Amino acid sequence: MPIKVDGVSSETLNVYKIPLEYLYYNDKNGRIATGISQYQDELNPANDQDDPQYNNFVAKLIKQDNLTALKRTEKSIAASGQQVYGYVLDDGRIVDGNRRFTALRDIKQSTGKTVYFEAVVLPFSYNKKAERVKIKKLELALQMGVEERKDYDPVDLAVDIYQTTSGNCPIMTQADYAADSHMRLNEVKKYYDGAVYMRKFLQFIGAPENAYNIVKESKVWSLFYEMGKSLSKNFGNSPDSQVHKNETMNSYFGVILYQIHVGVIGNTARTHIRQYGRNVVNNSDNNRKFNNSITNMVDDLSDALQNNDINTTSDLMQSLTDEDKTVEAIGDTFEAYKQNALNSESVDKFIRNIKQNVKSYHDLNENNGLFGNLRYSEVSEGQLKTLQKYMRDLNQLSKELFNKYGNEIKQSNNH
Repeated sequence: MPIKVDGVSSETLNVYKIPLEYLYYNDKNGRIATGISQYQDELNPANDQDDPQYNNFVAKLIKQDNLTALKRTEKSIAASGQQVYGYVLDDGRIVDGNRRFTALRDIKQSTGKTVYFEAVVLPFSYNKKAERVKIKKLELALQMGVEERKDYDPVDLAVDIYQTTSGNCPIMTQADYAADSHMRLNEVKKYYDGAVYMRKFLQFIGAPENAYNIVKESKVWSLFYEMGKSLSKNFGNSPDSQVHKNETMNSYFGVILYQIHVGVIGNTARTHIRQYGRNVVNNSDNNRKFNNSITNMVDDLSDALQNNDINTTSDLMQSLTDEDKTVEAIGDTFEAYKQNALNSESVDKFIRNIKQNVKSYHDLNENNGLFGNLRYSEVSEGQLKTLQKYMRDLNQLSKELFNKYGNEIKQSNNH
């Protein structure tokens, strides 16, 4: 066992050969839960004896996730047998070993041979809360390094954190999840916040709140992650702050929909949303102005999208095309604010550079005209004359620049 689990003794650690038809995929697993979330009314977790539709559907998800790794596992098992045993519950739910189980199902189907899944049978049930905690702890521990562990897709991880730590009866706290998954607590919180706003976004567009594939396929998860950080940083719990937070949330959704519409994804989209957070949301005056300028457009877009039946990415793309004028108007406003903010950022950077130079000359003056540990005995007469020349030039340039800035201020006041 990778961790010590209460209620598990050496007597329960026998590895059994289990016929495949008695097993089924764990619908509580983060990756699987995300994939089947849209089909929960149609799919009921069941083994192949009771209803093969469920296992067949999940097997397709696993193949789509990483077919190369699956084929590698299948080839290894066919040649040498199952080298790493899995973990299952006493009702046949697989806690660990989804890829191995999938490979074995494929081998059985292609060869017609009887094959078995080798696994420890744990005496636990998801029907009991205390045992759900033990199961989740074991699942997180197993993700840390067995059989070419593939990192969670960030959407799957966010959904897993949300489902495990939220609701009226959470399985564990965020602090427990962080400890058991070897994540930092603040990172768990960021993923949780991102999941919250991802679900609110799906509601905003009129899609089912668990239609996570829309976010996956649109490749916009990182935008919700950045959005969560920004909103957490800039807004408090007072009623007034919460009002402005909700307004800003809707503005974020409008910007994200614009980016989806024009195909801005990946690092470029993340950079844009960070600039928006840093230069607009972080500045309360800029943020209020931006919210006021697009709030009606964003509301109109949300109403239009909710009148459509959006369940897939293609549904969303078609709806955005139908609302092209509204989306482009949001985009034009966003681009204008973004450019103004970038210009302002450039000016601020320019001023910071001048300020740093002034500080350097101030430090030079405080140190009797020398830098660091230098002494005048180390400077030749020729070098002193060179320094003297540069200081004269600096003095003259400072006077000329002072006059230029003065003239600009006068012209600006006249206008």
